[in-house]
Amino acid sequence: MLHKRSTESGSETGEAPFIGRNLETLDDIPREIADRRLHAEFNEHIAPERFEVLREQPDVLEKPDEFAKSAKDVGLQNPEGVLGWSTKLEDSAHVLKGDVGMEIATLIHEDLHRLSSPETLREIQGDPELRQIYEGVTEYFTERAAEGLRGFEPGQIYPEEIAATAKLGFEVGDQALRDWYFSHEVTEELQKALDRLNG
Repeated sequence: MLHKRSTESGSETGEAPFIGRNLETLDDIPREIADRRLHAEFNEHIAPERFEVLREQPDVLEKPDEFAKSAKDVGLQNPEGVLGWSTKLEDSAHVLKGDVGMEIATLIHEDLHRLSSPETLREIQGDPELRQIYEGVTEYFTERAAEGLRGFEPGQIYPEEIAATAKLGFEVGDQALRDWYFSHEVTEELQKALDRLNG
């Protein structure tokens, strides 16, 4: 008798299942886990074409010396304490190799940055306080996607920003945060809350 799981065969509506990348190197394994967790948590908020760009331009996992050199090449003079960075969807994120659970969580975090709405990114560029809120939302979403991941300890990165984001999410709803982050759709309630936090 042949058994199928819904995650393997698609849904009853005929949607195609998420198809992973070919695993050719050990670095592809954490990338694939991160991709699958992002897809499972945020699929309805991100256009398939954006996910495809992410997969075509995979993140780079680097040993500490390579990571430090890459950081300096992009202008990060002191990469101590930095686990990863990304610039835009079309460019690979760079992630420091280490504990696999932390690598996966950092891949998720950096790919969330890459998948953010370009309008949201432009909005935060000149506003340091709004940028902190944005980082808090990014890590808040990272914790959602990394929930239960072995080796990942929530609350270790941006703890104050996550606490502020949790309050914000409680006040305006998780959907409003996702709409702002991925589509730059800002409800009046969210705008008032952002103004108050940023005020």
